[in-house]
Amino acid sequence: MRPQLPISPSLIRAHEAKLNPLYERFQREKALHPTLLITGLEGIGKKEIALHFIHYLFCDRSIFAGEGGQAEETASLFGDAPSPAPATSSHSPSEFVPCGECKSCKRAQQNQWLDLYWLEPESGDDDARLGTHKIDAFRELKSKLGMGPSEEPYRVVVITDADRMTLQAANSILKTLEEPPKNWVFILTAADSSRLLPTILSRCIELKLNPLTASQIFDVLKESKGTEFHSQRAQVASRAAMGSLSRAQFFLDEDAWKIRDSLLGFLTNPAQEWMKLIESLSQSQRDMILGLDLIESIYSDLLKSKVEKNHSWIHEDQKEFLLQWMESKHITEARLIHVLSEVAEKRRLATLTLNAKLLAQEILIPLLEVMTYTD
Repeated sequence: MRPQLPISPSLIRAHEAKLNPLYERFQREKALHPTLLITGLEGIGKKEIALHFIHYLFCDRSIFAGEGGQAEETASLFGDAPSPAPATSSHSPSEFVPCGECKSCKRAQQNQWLDLYWLEPESGDDDARLGTHKIDAFRELKSKLGMGPSEEPYRVVVITDADRMTLQAANSILKTLEEPPKNWVFILTAADSSRLLPTILSRCIELKLNPLTASQIFDVLKESKGTEFHSQRAQVASRAAMGSLSRAQFFLDEDAWKIRDSLLGFLTNPAQEWMKLIESLSQSQRDMILGLDLIESIYSDLLKSKVEKNHSWIHEDQKEFLLQWMESKHITEARLIHVLSEVAEKRRLATLTLNAKLLAQEILIPLLEVMTYTD
């Protein structure tokens, strides 16, 4: 799903260190590369940064626009005409933001994107499973390639999760990227760029976003939740997210806290929580992965408490309970490492179409073994 404006200022600030050099390069070279690849961990804001970039690209007062933002005055950005002598720019890195006042910005704020094509992977038979980009959407796109921009200086195509293109779809878009139409810009996002064809990679400028820090995630959550902000939950979610904003947002859901409560209850009374957890984890792929994330964060807390003197706890609110449980069960480092390795293996299986309830049982069995293991 395409993000909506306004994009969180805290999220933009978190990625400024990567974004600004890109703007400065364009400003210095007076050339806009037609293909940008935004990569980084799942859920760190790649789509949001793509939309923010487009909003600024369309802005009449951006570094990409000629006077009034007319396309004919910016054709040289694509190398189609000689560049005029570079003028001294009045932009500083902190000013690479849309003005919010010009006609282009007003259209964007009203969600009127006539020159933007946004392609998402198609969901499979089970919407909970990850979808793929299939060739049909790219065939439809090709029928529009002869058209120039309607209102903005450029037409922009965003292919989100481009690492989930089928081989047919990838080969289809490759032909377009080899000879991009005049005044068209392509933006791809990918969590795993190694899954893209090398020939596609070779045609892209890569913007690699860093994982977000816990404090950056906390700031974005606080900004987005407003009066509904729950500070303690947000702190736990920010620390447990491992750099991913979307993961933190999952952790804030009421269902996530119910799963966490069941997992904590499972440590002391597995028989009571067994079926409840299996039902919760098998609801969807998202719930399965969320459960794995929670197990990993709990057992990582326990392991780090053994090996790090000043460990900063993810589940700070459950610290005393977890330490007492670990001591009462005589849990060793080796047993904690065993659980974490099992979680890593089950995470791989969670992306496949398997019997969800059976997989949920397979996830919980190592937790039982750790509690009943005798040296």
